[in-house]
Amino acid sequence: MNTPPNEARPDIEAAVDRALTDLMPPGLTAGCRLIRTGDERFLLAAESASIAAREPRARTASGAGRQVAHELLRRLGCADPAVPRGQLGNPIWPAGIIGSIAHDDDLAVAVAARSGAMRSVGVDIEPALPLPRELEAIVATPQDRLGDLEAGTGSRVLFAVKEAVYKASFPLDGRVLGFEDIAVDFEAGKAVTSSGRKLMVCFTTTPRILALAYTA
Repeated sequence: MNTPPNEARPDIEAAVDRALTDLMPPGLTAGCRLIRTGDERFLLAAESASIAAREPRARTASGAGRQVAHELLRRLGCADPAVPRGQLGNPIWPAGIIGSIAHDDDLAVAVAARSGAMRSVGVDIEPALPLPRELEAIVATPQDRLGDLEAGTGSRVLFAVKEAVYKASFPLDGRVLGFEDIAVDFEAGKAVTSSGRKLMVCFTTTPRILALAYTA
């Protein structure tokens, strides 16, 4: 992480930020940041204490994600922008705010909104590469409707969308879900969990796979 890969140029940050913003429905705000050495300095005291046991690379990525989240919360007028980590890894947002944070090896993203705009949201970012074959059979299930999802990177899109669905459903239901607990219908742009929770989903594949799930 000391030296980002060649593809992680500063301009990829702006490109992902634009793609993420284009993906957002009304009411959501979003941002992106390249993960840089020393980003753990952005962790506020409550955040740092909540992830104290995580290894240095994870703390750096968490710092980058929180820095994006802090900026979004300032836009939304929050006096205390701290987003500590819950016991199950879920970010704990300030009262009246819903949001989500994600990162891959190079980039951190976050989305947030006032809770009056929507009930919950989840985001994920992944490299535009196929999943390892051993994961494909775990992620895809017979109830998924893949439509014209591309071969190859489509497996990673499905993975990212299900990750986003889990992040959006957990604050509402408090349930830990497996991939088999989420059915995605790409033709309808919707997903449903095994508990009956219905969510809207959307994604883009350029320049990274970005997935969003939310409940209006």
